[in-house]
Parts: sequence; structure tokens; C-alpha cells
Amino acid sequence: MGSLGLHLLTVVLGVIFLFLGHIKLTPQFFPEYHNQIRNEFGRLNKEFPLYHLTGWRPYAKNYRIAVGIAEMSAGTLLLLGGAVSQSLGTLTLLVITTNMIITFHKLHYGVEYIGAAIFLVFLLVLRLIVASKSKPARAVKRNVEKKVD
Repeated sequence: MGSLGLHLLTVVLGVIFLFLGHIKLTPQFFPEYHNQIRNEFGRLNKEFPLYHLTGWRPYAKNYRIAVGIAEMSAGTLLLLGGAVSQSLGTLTLLVITTNMIITFHKLHYGVEYIGAAIFLVFLLVLRLIVASKSKPARAVKRNVEKKVD
């Protein structure tokens, strides 16, 4: 049962982040959301996480494109990758989403932004926990073969 839940959670998260990354990169399907996100990254750029350490801040467009590509890549890893690739994709998305929560908080965004990001972090952490608890298929198959012999 845990395996079915893990697969379902992985597919849902992969699709969500592919969708979010696609909106950040192109106005092809949802131009109004793309324009809104473009404006948001103009504000999010002011609180770039590494600015205090490096003194460097990327352009808002480059920041948005980098986050969009990272979200689409990690979402693709979740959908098409193996167990290690899926965990790597989950960790990447966890870092991106946690950064967004911190930035939203610093910019005093409303609960609708922060709450959605916290929910995504909850789902990503849940996926990591369920993945660490589930046994690989080969180990389960070996255990069944031992019991049959």
C-alpha cells in the first residue's frame, strides 16, 4: 500500500512542479499567470537568498528562468527517474520551495502564498519519509522467494 501511495504522491508532485515551472518559463497556456509571476519575481529578486553572502543578485528574468528550469527538471526526475533520481529531485524542490517560503515571509506576503508553499513542503517531506520507509521491489521479491522455499 505504501508503494501505491508513494507512486501517486510522486506523480502528483511531478505534475505540479512541471506545471509551475512551465508557467514560469512561457506564457503558452496561461498568459495571465505568467505575467503575474514575472511581476512577482521582480519583487522576489530583492530578497535573493545569497545576496548577503556574495553581494550579487541576478536579474529577475534570469532568476525566474533558473527556478522554472530547476522545477521542470526536478518534476521530470520525479516522473521518469529511478529511486535515487526521485529523491534528488525531491530535495531540489524542497530547497526551492523552502527558499520561497522564507522570501515570502521577508516580503510580508499573505497567507495564500505562504500556505500553498508550506503545503508543498509538507508533501515533499512526506514523499521523502514514505520513500525511506518503503522497501525496494527486489528486496520484497527476495523475501517472498525465501518464504516459498
